[in-house]
Amino acid sequence: MKLHYNPSTDSKSNSNWDAIVIGAGLGGLSAAAYLAASGKRTLLLERYSVLGGSSHIFRRQKKWEFDCGVHYIGDCGPKGPVPTLLRGLGLDDRIEWLPFDTQAFDTIIGPDLELQVPWGWEQYLENLIRAFPREERGLRFYVAVMKRIADSIKRADSTTGASAFAGLAARAGWAAPWLLVPHAALLAACRFSPKTILALSVQDGAIASTPLAVPVMMRAVFLHDYVGGGAWYPKGGGQILAAGFGEVIQSHDGEIRTQVHVDRIVIEGGRAIGVRLADGEVIKAPAIIAAGDIKRTYRELVGFENLPRSVARRSDNWKMSHPLINGFFGVELDLSKTPNSNYYVIPNWDAASSVLGLQRTVGRLVTSARGRDPLEWANDFAKNQPAFIQCSTRHDPYNKRSAPPGHSAIEAQTIVPADPRLWGFEGYDVAKGTYRRDARYQAIKEIISEGLLARIEQAYPGAAAKVRWNELGSPASQERFTHTSNGAAFGIEARVSQFGPFRPGTRTVIKGLFLAGASTAWGPGTEGAMLSGMHAASAVLGRDLQAEVSAGLVIADRSRLNTWPTDFDPYKATRMLGGKSTMNLNDDEEVNAAPLINRC
Repeated sequence: MKLHYNPSTDSKSNSNWDAIVIGAGLGGLSAAAYLAASGKRTLLLERYSVLGGSSHIFRRQKKWEFDCGVHYIGDCGPKGPVPTLLRGLGLDDRIEWLPFDTQAFDTIIGPDLELQVPWGWEQYLENLIRAFPREERGLRFYVAVMKRIADSIKRADSTTGASAFAGLAARAGWAAPWLLVPHAALLAACRFSPKTILALSVQDGAIASTPLAVPVMMRAVFLHDYVGGGAWYPKGGGQILAAGFGEVIQSHDGEIRTQVHVDRIVIEGGRAIGVRLADGEVIKAPAIIAAGDIKRTYRELVGFENLPRSVARRSDNWKMSHPLINGFFGVELDLSKTPNSNYYVIPNWDAASSVLGLQRTVGRLVTSARGRDPLEWANDFAKNQPAFIQCSTRHDPYNKRSAPPGHSAIEAQTIVPADPRLWGFEGYDVAKGTYRRDARYQAIKEIISEGLLARIEQAYPGAAAKVRWNELGSPASQERFTHTSNGAAFGIEARVSQFGPFRPGTRTVIKGLFLAGASTAWGPGTEGAMLSGMHAASAVLGRDLQAEVSAGLVIADRSRLNTWPTDFDPYKATRMLGGKSTMNLNDDEEVNAAPLINRC
């Protein structure tokens, strides 16, 4: 069985589309699926050969599978936002959610600390007090603020616009003044010890930001999803989500074209009327959804000359989220009996001197490292930077493609500076990938890879001596494969000046042009991207899809969806060359052509 993607040569009329979606990340896929299911003839255009953007998987040596972006999703019970969104497309019976340990979906590890982050606010507070008994008063206030804001959040709704944010503030009541205050300010106001500040702020890296920038509101969104609704992983891995959206698009007369570079959004009379491809082909449609990098969309696809000066200036000044370094390790270690938890690993407490000390450490390692010797910085970073560790083999024991029996696939991730001078690829054309041959680049990667492996050893003792495969993806890798500004997978940063009422919505100043993706009002991450796509489709259709699917309406026609076999492979189903499925390629071709992080 395979998904029958229409090849790019099977060109339907270039002026016979109702909507064109640019970018097949989860935001673009969600938008295209909802448009197609609603009867709109929809064309989805993607630069790469695999659907899913930053969320897709890759394979190595015919035995390892690594998940690039889907590590866990919050609140995926039957009434959660993501299952509701998928149910509206008729996908709820084919995407199953596997729960993490309720007592510790996350575990924060330090040299003398093991803090379990559980499902449930009361247990969360109890665990915090047990870990930091001398700070009970501050912890009670901290959790009270977070829970009050979390209870006020309607996760699937936008907070862009004065009225929407005012409604949130009214629901938050006494906690409203904290909404758009940096997380570090609340931590300082609670008079926590430096160690507690570091332990409570390390999860801010999950949204590619720091406590010095991320607003309390965004931190509350994270706790709302996970402490309030539990943590979950899709059975079959993150690629199953892209496969589901692709199924809906194709079965409802949509078309997906891969390895297609959109060169320009065609604008006439202040209205978007289509797109021009790099080969000169012009494809017209009355609605265009740009679901890729928002800064590139405005600067390169729209062009500042087509924007009001204030909008062009604002988009040019947006600060992107920090890029990520991703380490992928195949280890000869059976982790099936370990807790089903993710780990945030703090190597030492050197940064825990004060909020000011934390600021200096973040600056030295992540935000203000310019001017430093690259090798000196890399060694400092490898020794001191906290990291996020997850084992997709443990999260989904049913996925036999993840690792050989008795082995495990482990991913390590943390935020890094984007400065190409630190990485050794300054002056290279990142799109061509020639930087990979630079000895400086490879040396820096080796140092940081060893640092990430040390963090893995803290989470999974014995893993460092059992590595059978490893590779590392840098910000250049992310930029090269997903065409993101400086490799920022999480869009514009979730910071006070770019969140809530200050974050872009789905509509733009150009008629017929809409936005989806991590930079929009629904925030960064897997859930935010998918929600943004549904709301972009709502804007195009002029209907409230969120309200409709929440009320139980299934937009897609389930009878048109293909039946997936028990051995369904979402990776093969969503890997295409020029729009054609590669289901018949041999295994060696699969391994060599596909990965997001490809010898990067």
